[in-house]
Amino acid sequence: MDFVSTEISQLPIFLQAFVIAIAGLIFGSFLSLISHRLITKEAIVFARSQCPKCHYQLKFYNLIPLFSWLFQRGKCSNCHQKISWRYPLIESVIAVVFVANFFINKCLIDQNLLLLCLISATLILMCITDLEHYVIPNIAQYILAIFVILWLIHNKGNDAPIKNLQAAFLYLGFGLLLLWFFYLTTKIEAIGIDDIKFFFIAGLALGVKNFVLFMMMSSVFGLLFGPLWQLIRKERTFPFAPAICVSFYVSLLWGNGINLVGFFGSLIFQN
Repeated sequence: MDFVSTEISQLPIFLQAFVIAIAGLIFGSFLSLISHRLITKEAIVFARSQCPKCHYQLKFYNLIPLFSWLFQRGKCSNCHQKISWRYPLIESVIAVVFVANFFINKCLIDQNLLLLCLISATLILMCITDLEHYVIPNIAQYILAIFVILWLIHNKGNDAPIKNLQAAFLYLGFGLLLLWFFYLTTKIEAIGIDDIKFFFIAGLALGVKNFVLFMMMSSVFGLLFGPLWQLIRKERTFPFAPAICVSFYVSLLWGNGINLVGFFGSLIFQN
């Protein structure tokens, strides 16, 4: 990692960002595969990629992230049936997020950037499966927990995960309370059990200090996204993962710089 990062860091900033974007496209291609096979229970590593329509085994030139889809005009090269736009979209989103992480990390290619990219990619994976199937796979939650622990150790010391265990149970307990409250008042499980599991990981990463910020942002994003989803999809429920994942990442990156107590205090006590 050090050798690779040193070599890339010698390039101009725009070329470094380009390399990061290419890495994001490649990783995004793998992520689009994982997000599909986690649900279908297919083998992730050993099964060959194939067209979902005609089952034609794809060649290497059919698997170039984003560009193969563009060159083939969004169609299978064998049966000429349309290929879902989800694949280039996921690849492009991951590339953009990786580049954003690069600039957020002050254009440094180091272990912190690697962990940020792995965490953000896992969050996007969780959003994809929730948007498409209303489920957050347990394996994705376990992987996120591992990356969060590594990030905490790297940035805050070896004892940071232990110190944040209290916060993890606080977030978990609050999630269970919300589940109970909404069920009693609306008879609807407004928060799924997968979301509550995520709350535990969020607490582990963010600590007690960011509890109010995370919960408030999750509520706001949920209120904005939920009705829109229900209007478009004509469904009673909506996936909550996008709201909590965005809230989690914003809190992780900038939570320590946002003082909600001081903000609301200034509003209440201003002359």
